[in-house]
Amino acid sequence: MLPILLAFATATLPAISLPADGPLAIRAKFVWTGGGRVLENATVVISGGRIQAVGTDIAIPEGAELIEHDGYLTAGMIALHGATGAVGETQDSTRTVMPEARVGLALDGRARDFGLLRDAGITSILVTPDASGVTGGTSALVKTLDGIVLRDPAHLSLVFSTDALSSNREPTSKSGALALLNALFTEPRGVAAEARSGKLPCLFEVREREDVGRALAFAAEHELVGTLHGAWLSGEMSGAIAKSGLSVIVPVLGVGTPKRVLDAVARLEKDGIVFGFGLDAPWNHADAMRFSAALCVRAGLGRQAAWQGLTANAAKIAGAAARTGRIERGLDADLCLWSGDPLDLASRASLVIIGGQPVSMNGAASAAKESQR
Repeated sequence: MLPILLAFATATLPAISLPADGPLAIRAKFVWTGGGRVLENATVVISGGRIQAVGTDIAIPEGAELIEHDGYLTAGMIALHGATGAVGETQDSTRTVMPEARVGLALDGRARDFGLLRDAGITSILVTPDASGVTGGTSALVKTLDGIVLRDPAHLSLVFSTDALSSNREPTSKSGALALLNALFTEPRGVAAEARSGKLPCLFEVREREDVGRALAFAAEHELVGTLHGAWLSGEMSGAIAKSGLSVIVPVLGVGTPKRVLDAVARLEKDGIVFGFGLDAPWNHADAMRFSAALCVRAGLGRQAAWQGLTANAAKIAGAAARTGRIERGLDADLCLWSGDPLDLASRASLVIIGGQPVSMNGAASAAKESQR
């Protein structure tokens, strides 16, 4: 059996054509499982769109295509927060309280921006309502291939920042916004009742420390679960957040981000708070989320904690930990091969696989394809 070598050149290559049911095996020098483990010289076997096996002593199935990669294999990243596939459909300027609105129903899986995410190694995105009212409805977690829905609804959006306010309609004050939210949960129905029972997590949109405090108090009063998004300094309230049981979505960070903000993210890890990274695509570049994580690592955040925030913990926050975010038997084969260390910003996603199908090859790494006969 002689290997047929396929060098991934710098130009974009056509996708590998495989049978719908595989099988496909990937042998990589480093496999980041997303669960905190790093395996060296490990093999991942894919069939039927799912991961069938992963380990250092895995036999290659008869008839499988084999990709050998002298680099890194990881789970695909999950972008938390954005409007890709639903731009212009995530808000209603005429209503400020519309909990039953579902972003998932407005998705266009053919949107060009999904391709930009795939090329960056992002295999799923949490599409969220616009934070321009008290509640804009529910979020949806979708794959970046054809907008395949993983979870809908994923969260009920509740806005505690000044974004909920307006000068010419209710609410015009934070106290007015809080009154509308309390009314929503006084005799909850529909998705509000699901949130009140703990079946549907909430997405608490915040900006300032005061917003975080009000959101935590509200969650405690109404026994709500979910995640905070939008406050760069959430980590400075990590003790209260840890007590609440809520998770945190770190908003996009950029060049010039104050060290105080980066230190606050490190506090989340220190205090055992589950956190992930937001992107707000398509308004930010698809690489911005990985850039955020790399900035935090440079400032002291643990590398595995950062990577879990982009994968496994992101899946947990989105309510899809049983489907994606890790390289583990039985999970969806949403994977990425990297030209180098994924947290090195010089590295590129050289092959992206969603549901077992290679969908994007940017060709920055060296790899080999072997046909088993």
